[in-house]
Amino acid sequence: MTNKLILFIALFTISQIAQACVLTMGYRTSARLPNIQAENNSGLYYDLYHKAATDIGCQLKVIRLPKKRVLRAIENGSIDFYPGLTFTPERAKFVLFVPNGLPSLDIGLTRTGVNEIKTPEDFTGKILLSTLGSTKLPRTEHALAVKFPPELSHASAVEYVLNGKVDIYVDELSTIAYQLKEHPKKDRLMYHLDCCGGLTELTLGFSRKSVHYKEVNNEDYSADKKLSFDNFPKKLEQSSVAHQFYQSLMKLKNNGYTEKIYAEYFGFDMSIIKATMSKDNDSLTLR
Repeated sequence: MTNKLILFIALFTISQIAQACVLTMGYRTSARLPNIQAENNSGLYYDLYHKAATDIGCQLKVIRLPKKRVLRAIENGSIDFYPGLTFTPERAKFVLFVPNGLPSLDIGLTRTGVNEIKTPEDFTGKILLSTLGSTKLPRTEHALAVKFPPELSHASAVEYVLNGKVDIYVDELSTIAYQLKEHPKKDRLMYHLDCCGGLTELTLGFSRKSVHYKEVNNEDYSADKKLSFDNFPKKLEQSSVAHQFYQSLMKLKNNGYTEKIYAEYFGFDMSIIKATMSKDNDSLTLR
């Protein structure tokens, strides 16, 4: 066998392996600017996950469906992962949660003049706006009612609050701040920074039935502690594509790529998110 033939076979084999490794990201059909557009898949999520997939020799495929259908597909393994998903014990039955390198700080948005909301009990008597298919949390149990409009966008969520159709909307600070950056009525709105869990890491949810997934026992798991994304009985098996994908995301975080594209899309540095815990920080105002 000639050297040229050997080289051709090797390159062909590598090409076939790369083509065979397709990571499918599922997301709801509505926009979540600037993470993803409604009419196409462009945005921060695509840039981040496409780069992470490409760096390990995989392709990224995106499927847009209503969120409940996406989660069902993740549950049966036909979709590999959801790009930003909140941990719950119920979801953890079919999803393993791992950090994606982005920060997460859920806050409340209300009209001005509302007493500060700090605990789930403070949602009592209030109408809460939430996305269809979102998980039940303590605040939803205390709320007077929860509205789940189909295909809720951030722009329409702000209008729900402004028009008095709901009392409070909860979402990530970065996406709410982005939506309100140039909003003409932002002086009629206020943030509630301590309402909903504090600063943490944004996690992706990877299907435990994906062909790219393997798990092993997590020796760091403590049964005495509350179940969470970072205290779970299982973890990714190191030879799995899912683990390689996670490692690729952590590499992008550590080399500054994630922070760079975050700043490009949101218009402010990640450090501002961390500064939100100081009420005197001018970056938190809606002025």
